Amino acid sequence: MLSINSARLACLMLVTVLAAVSPADEPEDELKAAVVLSFLRYGEWEQVLPPNGALTVGVLGRPEFAQVLRHSLEGKSVNDHSVHVVELKSVAAQQVCQVVYFASDKGLDIKAALETPALARVLTIGETRDFLESGGAVNLFVLDGHMAFEVSKDALERSGINISSRLLRFGQIRSRKQGDRT
Repeated sequence: MLSINSARLACLMLVTVLAAVSPADEPEDELKAAVVLSFLRYGEWEQVLPPNGALTVGVLGRPEFAQVLRHSLEGKSVNDHSVHVVELKSVAAQQVCQVVYFASDKGLDIKAALETPALARVLTIGETRDFLESGGAVNLFVLDGHMAFEVSKDALERSGINISSRLLRFGQIRSRKQGDRT
């Protein structure tokens, strides 16, 4: 009888541990977090942050991704600014963000959000096939088992954000005017 109870207890503990672990997307989300950090490190914003101000990343969509991003980025320093991650319920709530990450696959909601003036001077990063066509600046995706990105040169220019060529050389650069991919 003791061994059956021990087995039940072990199963219960295993289920509890597995439930506490991040969702199945965690490895991919961790890679996305690393790419986001690279964009923070290699990005230059026209609007200068106060000397002790935090570089704030807002996340719209999956709360699980916000947790992974918080775990990966909180406490890091980028150009003498601490990184802070916040969950956003709407684009209107992003008043203090320099970056907004769209962790959602709802294309119509994303397109409408990207058209709001609140995101005019914000680096927008997403993970849907048509994110750049909707007006986003950076799209993350998996290609042949590796994390990859594409960048809209037009969206970056509109936002006043410059990303170093040292980072951009690893992705695809797209221009809506020319319709090209480089």
